[in-house]
Amino acid sequence: MIAKIKSFVLDLKHWQLILLVILLNFLNNYIFSVVSDLFDVPLNEGFNDHYTIKEKIVLFIIVAPFIETLLFQYAVIEISKSIKMALKYCCLVSAFAFAAFHLYNFFYFSYAFVTGLLFAYLYTRGKNQRSAILLPFIAHVIYNGIVFIGKYYFA
Repeated sequence: MIAKIKSFVLDLKHWQLILLVILLNFLNNYIFSVVSDLFDVPLNEGFNDHYTIKEKIVLFIIVAPFIETLLFQYAVIEISKSIKMALKYCCLVSAFAFAAFHLYNFFYFSYAFVTGLLFAYLYTRGKNQRSAILLPFIAHVIYNGIVFIGKYYFA
């Protein structure tokens, strides 16, 4: 069963992999939202209200994914690889750093850790430096864009 799933994922084209990661991240968000609600702890308080809507769009949908991809996927994974760390541990370190940066509470840390694993996996699937950075960046931009639209226009 696991071999079939692995084979399925490895056969996906980049755009299919990005879509899968986005869907898995929504499932991840839903699961941690339900669990955090059980403990009456909000998953994430979000941005401060002193930003304009345009600033929030630029920061949340473009700047944050770009900086986070460079820091938590590119830098952490490449530095970890340079010290001869196994790739799976590079991904774990990357996910932990990503989650630590999003330490609003335990539930959000846990959610962000899973998200960080998904983005780290996307990074490792890149065939070259450019696609390695673009895969998690694009997934992050699309995910944040959908969340932003849902939160600010349909809430």
